Amino acid sequence: MSSLPDQSTALPWHQRFGPAIAAVLCLFLFYYRGLDCWFYQDDFGWLSIGPAHNFKDLLTIAFAPKAHGNLRPWSENLYFYVLKAIFGINPLPFRIVVFLTVSANLFLLNAIARRLTGSVWGGATTTFCWLLNPCVAPAFCWTCIYNQPQSLCFILSAFLLFLKGRERAAAIVFVVGLGSLETVVMYPLLVSAYTLLFDRSRFLRTLPLYAGSFAFTLIHFLVAPVYKTGPYAIRIDRRIFHTLATYIEMVVGPERFNHFFWDWPKTLFVVATTILCAAVLLAMMLRDNKREPPSFGNRTAVFGVAWFLILLGPLLLLPDHIMDYTLVGPAVGFALVLGAMVSARKAIGIPIAILYLAFVIPASWHVMRWNWERSHIARDLVQGVLRFKRANPDKTLLLTGMDTDQFWAGFADLPFHAHGYDDVWLAPGAESNIHDNGILAPRMVWTREKSYPLLDSGKAMVLDVAGGQVHDVTAQYQANRPRN
Repeated sequence: MSSLPDQSTALPWHQRFGPAIAAVLCLFLFYYRGLDCWFYQDDFGWLSIGPAHNFKDLLTIAFAPKAHGNLRPWSENLYFYVLKAIFGINPLPFRIVVFLTVSANLFLLNAIARRLTGSVWGGATTTFCWLLNPCVAPAFCWTCIYNQPQSLCFILSAFLLFLKGRERAAAIVFVVGLGSLETVVMYPLLVSAYTLLFDRSRFLRTLPLYAGSFAFTLIHFLVAPVYKTGPYAIRIDRRIFHTLATYIEMVVGPERFNHFFWDWPKTLFVVATTILCAAVLLAMMLRDNKREPPSFGNRTAVFGVAWFLILLGPLLLLPDHIMDYTLVGPAVGFALVLGAMVSARKAIGIPIAILYLAFVIPASWHVMRWNWERSHIARDLVQGVLRFKRANPDKTLLLTGMDTDQFWAGFADLPFHAHGYDDVWLAPGAESNIHDNGILAPRMVWTREKSYPLLDSGKAMVLDVAGGQVHDVTAQYQANRPRN
């Protein structure tokens, strides 16, 4: 087997870069609300990093394990610290970095897919099918999962360099990328799979890469805690197969469509999911007569399946943490299968791709809108409370009227700590509107024994935050509180 030739230089520029440019335009036009997303949920924890008073503090901020013991200096620690240090708590610079990173991913993916499929159509199909996947959409909206598009950028960059024969540069990019997300350790398996399918003479040259993955994994387990319980606990049991089936169902699209259009007939989603899964098997058998050996099916489609399974591998060990956004990297594999099918047999591949897009486009639109709305729930709550806090810096603020969505989007992760305030609490009784099974909300209530003396002395005020319209209700609260 010989490596795939690079035919890019023989193509006019509009065929080489046109699909990627069109995909970037689609990113900004279709996902435009992603630029207007505010901070919410886990974002506030990352915004509380710092400040650094000396170089030692900066090193600690950058490289010390943070949330869940992860080592992600580039995509989390420095991403949040540096942008906040330069721009303050302003979401737009963060959102711009996300969109620029995704734009780079689209150019890299188009180049890789065009080379693997040998077709401009194949490259374009792969690029758009990845971009419009509803499991990828959250990464364009939620700031704290920037690790997903950034780590994919490292993987795609390293892989494209490897395809071009620049193996040392590819290895350097891979090693640096380990500081973005743990799943980058799977990159050596990707290049090994590629060489076994397309160029076995290069297989042995992929083996030194495993040393980097092994070293990083060892360091990670030495410095990061190993969870025995909870969503991040590693489980190696029969649930792996259920987790795999769940992720497959999610990535092909109809299940995500059903998530928002739940009142449509269930059989529609089952049939559509079955067709798309069957299409994957068909794609692996559709030999491209111009590119495949007589004894082979479609190597690119097989590689796409391998890409999906390889990057999905670490996630299968976390059956209690199944999240759609973790498919940002693995979804490239499914998109590559569709691109290979279109390249090999347009008469079969194009209808399948259209069926896929018919489900994922509306689903992705709703994913984006849901995240955008959730971020604005947090924005209205946090900014409304901050207006009162800045006007009354010496008073403790007690919040009432908060609902469950407000609590999880804009309060549970302590957003006011990022602004330097630690005296914003739930008012006594406010937890009754919040449905969290009594786990977290009761612990964030300022008790009656603490609240009432502060209110009586004028050192606290009560704010009603219902519907995001924040206003002072201290007098009413005082008048209606029990006096015994």
